[in-house]
Amino acid sequence: MIQGSIVPNITIFAQDGSVDRDKTQWHMRWMFQHGVNGLFLTGSYGAGPLMSTDERIEIFRLAREVADEFPGRFLLPHVGCIDTESTVRLAKEAEKIGVVAVGAVPPFYYKHSEDIVVEYYKQIIEAVGIPVFAYNNPETSRFTFSFKMVQRLQSLGLAGLKDSPLNIGFISRVAYDAQVNNKDFQVIIGTSTGWLPLYYMGVQATIAGMNNWAPEIMTAMLKWTFEGNESQAQKAYLVMMDISAKLHFTDSTIASHMALYARGYDAGYPRKPMLLPPFSDPKYKEIRQDIAKAFETLDLEFTTGNHDVLHV
Repeated sequence: MIQGSIVPNITIFAQDGSVDRDKTQWHMRWMFQHGVNGLFLTGSYGAGPLMSTDERIEIFRLAREVADEFPGRFLLPHVGCIDTESTVRLAKEAEKIGVVAVGAVPPFYYKHSEDIVVEYYKQIIEAVGIPVFAYNNPETSRFTFSFKMVQRLQSLGLAGLKDSPLNIGFISRVAYDAQVNNKDFQVIIGTSTGWLPLYYMGVQATIAGMNNWAPEIMTAMLKWTFEGNESQAQKAYLVMMDISAKLHFTDSTIASHMALYARGYDAGYPRKPMLLPPFSDPKYKEIRQDIAKAFETLDLEFTTGNHDVLHV
């Protein structure tokens, strides 16, 4: 079973739009050093839909190099593409590199029938010998999973579901059905929102965007959760929900870059058309203050880098 705190890590680009390998690996390493258990590569945060297939494979390889420095840490690449051929190729390459599983959003942009989406996942499952997770993210894929759909995919060998919308009726039914009927099927939530109540429902892993810029908070929250320290876990959960809401003022990828800069780290650039606000924007200082306050509330050490573009 995949367990712990996973990050849908951003991919860092250079000003000319190319992948910044050094900064991307620095960021991966920094997150592992601060307790992140695994990387969910080239998803929405990681600019997967903005990258070529070869670029995504390169990110998988860069991540493998970093993960090898940290025994027990794992990779869960997102391989979903608009077409089946590219998706299957990414899944096969990820398997060669050495990952615990792959996840895939349904084919996006076009409106597809359930039968087409089932066939898409069938081809991924049959192409690799590692677990395959479906990624329920209707906001980006224009497809919403139903309980019946999950059952169809389970019969084909689907290993689990990463769920982002957190429709409690749907996700609780999927989770409890797997437990009651002894199915080898895992639910991973694709957000830190809902972590604590869903943990008591049996969920053991979360893919949290906050890990990109405040992995210390997520690490502490999961540590207290797994230890059974309910009062501290609840306190951390409330702090996490508050600071997470404050960072949802723009696209999450842009916010992650901004939060890293606010902490004094050189986070490079997102890929265009995404653009960062100028460093003169007062939002950077506001983010810095909000994160520092969150750390103080939880008695966590707030460390910063030396790339101070904000003069704070």
